[in-house]
Amino acid sequence: MACVDSYCPDEGSKVCDGGVGDCGGDSLYLYEGQDWVISPSCSPEEPSAISPMLAEETFRYMILSADRVEQMTKTYNDIDVVTHLLAERDRDLELAARIGQSLLQRNHVLQERNESLEEQLAQAIDQVHQLQHELSKKDELLRMVASASEESETDSSCSTPLRHPAPAGAALALSQLEALQSKLQELEEENLSLRSEACHLKKETITYEEKEQQLVNDCVKELRESNSQMVSLTDELSKKNEDLIRHQEEIAQLLSQIVELQQRVKELALEKEELRIHLQASKEAQRQLTAELKELSDRNAECVGMLHESQEEIKELRSKNTPSAGLRRHYGLYPMDSLAAEIEGTMRRELSVEEEIAFQDQRSNHKRVFQTVRSVNQSVMRAAAAVPPIPGSARSGVVMTPVPYQSHTPNPEEQAGDLDITKENCRLGQPGSPGGNDLTSALNRLSLRRQNFLCERQFFQAERERKLQELAAAESEGGESGCSSPMGSTVSSFTNLSEFSISSSCFKTFLPEKLQIVKPMEGE
Repeated sequence: MACVDSYCPDEGSKVCDGGVGDCGGDSLYLYEGQDWVISPSCSPEEPSAISPMLAEETFRYMILSADRVEQMTKTYNDIDVVTHLLAERDRDLELAARIGQSLLQRNHVLQERNESLEEQLAQAIDQVHQLQHELSKKDELLRMVASASEESETDSSCSTPLRHPAPAGAALALSQLEALQSKLQELEEENLSLRSEACHLKKETITYEEKEQQLVNDCVKELRESNSQMVSLTDELSKKNEDLIRHQEEIAQLLSQIVELQQRVKELALEKEELRIHLQASKEAQRQLTAELKELSDRNAECVGMLHESQEEIKELRSKNTPSAGLRRHYGLYPMDSLAAEIEGTMRRELSVEEEIAFQDQRSNHKRVFQTVRSVNQSVMRAAAAVPPIPGSARSGVVMTPVPYQSHTPNPEEQAGDLDITKENCRLGQPGSPGGNDLTSALNRLSLRRQNFLCERQFFQAERERKLQELAAAESEGGESGCSSPMGSTVSSFTNLSEFSISSSCFKTFLPEKLQIVKPMEGE
């Protein structure tokens, strides 16, 4: 056995090579798992030496672990940090594997040299044994020669001096004996040196094997640590992938929410535009209603003034009628003591009483109308609270505009019809087209005013016919009494008709105005 000092080119450090012939069967097992293929020739129960070929294939597999890790990392998501760490770990493992492979190569060379030296030692030992055998034989021969020489000397001393043996053969034997002794001494010295060298090589081999075993253990330990780190990194990578999938799902949900919010924003923008248009239309309608209200308030003030003036005139006329009754008789067409004058005065008093009764009826009709309007407003407010007119608006209003008074008392059927018309008008119109609503409301107001005008005309015609009938009845009564003439009755009737027309025109002028339900503007 011999010691070989060599420098590995990859590491630049001194590496001593040793054999693995004396190693156990489990010296190069990495761990107790089943990842390594067990050769059929060596079982885990029977410890046996690992062949250099198996160790070389093992380290070659460790060298190829870098490509294996790169392929494994490609199957997962490309994470730079994890790949970098795995690449560094693979480089370290590859370096350790290359060191182990170089050590195995050196160990293989040392084994070959050790075997050759053992063969040489065996040959030298055989040669020494042979030389020892020859030396023993020669020693026996020398002993025999020495005994023979001693016998010859004793014989020569006893015999005559003429019978001495030849000294040439003894000298030759002595020279050969000395040569053999010197050669034997040299062989013994060489044998001692070879034994010392063999012991030294054995010690170095043991140290190299220990170092190799320590290196293999370090490689196995690092490999286990790298495997544990790889498992932990794989678990962490799977967790990161799960987190990434969860984040992607959250991002998809947020994107869907963003799309829904954008659609909602668009809808709200459209609704805002519609509400703005409705607001403008309502403002315009409010301005128109304000102007109309101002105009109506002016007209109301004017009518109130005219009413006061007419009341003052009526008072003056009544005050004039009582003291100057005798004077008026002189200005009439009939004599003061005629029946026609009395009928005329009676008719005038009846007309004044009828006007007061009509005024009271008018006030009661006003009250009923206002009650009807109040009930209609309440029903409309309930309907508006139940169904909002436009999206995003839960308010509805009722716009009340003054129109001329209808003289007839509304019955429940007409009120129900008005409510139906109001509900239908509430459903008319479309959001975003205020012009159609304005036109509809204007046409509705015009139709209602025309209806009011026709009702007033019908009322006054009925009043006129009633007055004519009363006058005809009065004339018939006067004819029966025989105190009147056709001419006087005709003049009195024309006078009463003129007064009735004047009073009816005044009554029409000073009639109060009632409130009418108009459909709520869209957007209010």
